Amino acid sequence: MTRSPQAIAADPAVNAFVMANAGSGKTTTLVNRVARLLLAGSAPGAILCLTFTKAAAAEMQRRLYERLGDWAVAGDARLRDQLAELEERAADSFDAHDLSRARALFARALETPGGLKIQTIHAFCEQLLRRFPVEAEVSPLFRVIDEAEAADIRRRARDRVALADDIAGLAGAYLHMAGKLSQPDFEAMFDRFESKRAELTAYVAEDGGAATLQDRVAASVGLEGWTEPEAAEHAAVTAPDFDAAAWLDAAAACARGGEKGDQPMGLKLQAVAEAVLAGEAPVDAAREIFFTGTGEPRKRLGTKAVDPATLDWLAREQARLAQHFERARAARVALDTVSALVLAYAYGRSYETAKATTGALDFADLIQRARHLLTDGPGAAWVLYKLDGGVDHVLVDEAQDTSPEQWSIVRALTAEFFTGAGSRDGTARTVFVVGDEKQSIFSFQGAAPERLAAEAQDYDRAITGVGGVFQGVELLQSWRSTAEVLAAVDAVFAEPALARALSPGRGEAGEDAAALIRHQAARADGLAGTIDLWPPLQDETDEERRAWDEPLDASTARGARRRVAERIADEIRTSVEAGHAVHDKKAGLRPMDWGDVLILVRKRGPMFEEVLRALKQRGVPVAGADRLTLSAHPVFQDLLALGRVALQPADDLTLAGVLRSPLCDLSEEALFELAHGREGSLWGVLNARAGQDPTLAEARDLIADFREAARVMTPFDLYGRLLNRLDGRGLSVRQRFLTRLGSEAADAMDAFLDQARAAEGRGPADLERFCHLLASLDQTIKREMDEPRGEVRVMTAHSSKGLEAPVVILPDVIFEEPRGDALLETEGGAFLWCGSSGEDCAASQMARDARKRRGEEESLRLLYVGLTRARDRLIVTGRYASNRKLENLKAWWAPILSAFERLEGVREVKTATGEARRYGADPVAMARTAAPAVAVPPPPAWLTTAPRAEAPERRMAPGRMEDAARTPAPSPLSWVGGGLGRWRRGELIHRLLERLPDVAPDRRGAAAVALLAGEPDLEAAQKAEMAAAALGVLDDARFAEVFGPASRAEVALSGSAPELPAGVVVSARLDRLVVTPRRVLVIDFKTNRPAPDRVEDADPAYVRQLAIYWAVLRRLYPERTVEAALVWTDGPRLTPVPESLMRQALHALVPAL
Repeated sequence: MTRSPQAIAADPAVNAFVMANAGSGKTTTLVNRVARLLLAGSAPGAILCLTFTKAAAAEMQRRLYERLGDWAVAGDARLRDQLAELEERAADSFDAHDLSRARALFARALETPGGLKIQTIHAFCEQLLRRFPVEAEVSPLFRVIDEAEAADIRRRARDRVALADDIAGLAGAYLHMAGKLSQPDFEAMFDRFESKRAELTAYVAEDGGAATLQDRVAASVGLEGWTEPEAAEHAAVTAPDFDAAAWLDAAAACARGGEKGDQPMGLKLQAVAEAVLAGEAPVDAAREIFFTGTGEPRKRLGTKAVDPATLDWLAREQARLAQHFERARAARVALDTVSALVLAYAYGRSYETAKATTGALDFADLIQRARHLLTDGPGAAWVLYKLDGGVDHVLVDEAQDTSPEQWSIVRALTAEFFTGAGSRDGTARTVFVVGDEKQSIFSFQGAAPERLAAEAQDYDRAITGVGGVFQGVELLQSWRSTAEVLAAVDAVFAEPALARALSPGRGEAGEDAAALIRHQAARADGLAGTIDLWPPLQDETDEERRAWDEPLDASTARGARRRVAERIADEIRTSVEAGHAVHDKKAGLRPMDWGDVLILVRKRGPMFEEVLRALKQRGVPVAGADRLTLSAHPVFQDLLALGRVALQPADDLTLAGVLRSPLCDLSEEALFELAHGREGSLWGVLNARAGQDPTLAEARDLIADFREAARVMTPFDLYGRLLNRLDGRGLSVRQRFLTRLGSEAADAMDAFLDQARAAEGRGPADLERFCHLLASLDQTIKREMDEPRGEVRVMTAHSSKGLEAPVVILPDVIFEEPRGDALLETEGGAFLWCGSSGEDCAASQMARDARKRRGEEESLRLLYVGLTRARDRLIVTGRYASNRKLENLKAWWAPILSAFERLEGVREVKTATGEARRYGADPVAMARTAAPAVAVPPPPAWLTTAPRAEAPERRMAPGRMEDAARTPAPSPLSWVGGGLGRWRRGELIHRLLERLPDVAPDRRGAAAVALLAGEPDLEAAQKAEMAAAALGVLDDARFAEVFGPASRAEVALSGSAPELPAGVVVSARLDRLVVTPRRVLVIDFKTNRPAPDRVEDADPAYVRQLAIYWAVLRRLYPERTVEAALVWTDGPRLTPVPESLMRQALHALVPAL
């Protein structure tokens, strides 16, 4: 009996590397493998299965427990049949003992400490580090930070790069890159560093570190030694390489030429030669003679009237100059590279230091630390010895996306399996790996598709070398897609070059590359597939916009993206209403529903937004975006705006946005009537008119209640209370957001509350500080859309990995491949930094070309992933710009178009929404069975009744306290000397005073210059004035203690004090705190007000704020004298606050609360 590939792969006695086509039952094979290992007697705890995502791990555990649970209760006959199907044996070969052992597996799995080890590799690494923290050199209490906290650490690390004083060349690198790049590009550079942080830091640190970096970079661009770009260029027009006499001779020869252009050429040659003889270096003039503006060699240097010897000399001189200019380009790339790498190294160190201070690890750390622990760490042998007794079988899922560091972990775990003594107590130890190089689409995480085949060869040699059994298995049958869909996929990648792009390396070893991409249909449900290719649409050319009369986003033409999106929405609605048949794995054939549609875009961009907009406008239920950029989501913006209104109710524009939002639900007409022609602030008008209109009253009450609650509640409690607030109709604020914005609003609200909770976890946070943190938040959250929920799903092809749907639509298959960024990697493992191809030297051009080739190959693999998500029906279309020609836009369109030319039976059809080329059968309509009417009872009264309010803990945020009597002060927006905003100047001086104290005194001047270098809107005089002001404070003997070794910046403070009202808890962050054995000094910076002549004339709120700090600190330090002072950065000036004045402020505070 010939065993199926699935049975061979699941055989517990075989070490298998499985290459699994999309839809070939990979997860089922993995579950079968684990089940057969358990049946063979393996302990549940000795099986380690590593998956790529948490969802994959959960799905595998669900299926396995479902199967084992079914075995536990199955009758003898049914259990024999299931075991026979699993092992491809006769049913009567299983005796009573076999059945009993199978039934007991469910209980054994449940009783295993920690459960079955089916987990992501990150989860495994975290467990490993917690088990061996000393050997891994991590804190035993380390915590894994989320993306929001990691982003905050990255920002702080980036801000502190300029302060490092022990890295050679850092100041020069900072100034060079800050001068070369715009502010957005400068910040984006650090984002690129983050993607390769560990690799860049290691590259700079190796072979002597930063001290040898220049020579190493010079060698990587082909230079024999470090060369300054200017020196390389000047060498082209200076002795000994430059022959002035020869230039003058050539000039004379050209001047004798009688044709047009000869004499001007002679004059140019003569001018260059004379300039060189005069001691100048006319590089640009020499370049202009021999090269075009783009750097290409000029094809014509002289006419036939010039003698051949001179023309020959001109050609040789052009070649000589080309070598010098290429050397100069290489030197320029080297200079930029060294500067970028030094900054990357400083950033990486700063990031690691910031994490280490709090015992934090990010996800990349888990992998790197675990690899170090198992391979080259000091305790590696001991750790492997301890692990060796607990793991007998390792299974790796989605191996094509496994990075080199993750492979190192797997190899370390399995090294003892195949050393000749790997068998323990007669138990065979095995490795099982499953993947598909055609679906390797995560190169940005370090994955490489060719690595899978290489690892298979290495394991093959190791296993067979000790007499073990190794088997390479191909799963070609697809249980997901119809034969027509699979035939179309095969046709798209039929060309050998495309096949090699999907499986790089496999077609170069004597194999037939074209035969690699083949699928076999295993479905037998009788439904034929449908593949439609819609004609692409081209943007229309806009008429010239009347710039002064029309809005900025006005357009005279309906864009092609919008037309494509509208047709997609209409096609979905038509298909659902017609009841087109789809195949359901559980119900068989049934009419199509909204949740059967999966729309895959290449990236989240204009097409993504147009599709979502069109679906919503046409009433098609849609699940929303698969990823939410939190700061850009309306829910986030509305909730943040409410916080700002609570802090600054006179901010009319922000208040207007809150009134129009689902929080208050005012119409545009009502808002206009309220705001137009008003006298005073919008908040004042709202309060005045609230008694005349219930809607205005409800809006006023919501905002006023929120402002009042903000005085005593933490941000999490405050916003949680807000979202559950009921309006007059019994609807909560949460429900109002969902009604207007759809289901994705729920995820945005939950993420907002997560941010509030996380902010409190990182230290005391009042509403003002929380709003400040949110304003700089840059976080994207992934929404769980793995399962259809009766809504159309729209996501990127990357996000669709592992998913499937009856109907898949690819709306943007026409595009131009991205050019990539400035960071390049050479084949030798070096890094280069070059901003554009026009600045490339030979080495950077080679690296750029290699990256482009790899990117194009991965793009094709992404297309394969998108196409193979479809079960029954596939729709492909696209758009292109008005200034582009379709034949020049290859991307995904070209192979798909070629496939339709190659497939037999393609025909032109006219659907309900337009023309199409169709391969396969026409969709079949099915009658939809009407769902029985179900009487819905009215909701219980408690559902719409607000719960009884609980007395909250009274938290005080001193920085937020308000006082009706404020002393007049200049506006924060007023201007000070040099035309710089007072607030802006104060903020920058505050930043300098916060960071410069950590720098050695003799380096503070350079550090101040470096910190201000990234502010492109400041003039040199403004930077110098602010640096002098900050340094004047730091160098002033009166402030020495404030910024001395015993001081700390941004200190969290939380507590109560006898001087404060009962039950009030202070939550704050101190600008600066000095703690000595006998004295404590708390400092509060004021950045937006000038210093008064007397402390009694200062804003009472400032004094009260310091008084609260003083009271809490006196309780924390009862044996020391506690003092307080204000530092005015608009001066600067230090003003001590007497104890008597603070006690008066506290006395006045108690009745106010």
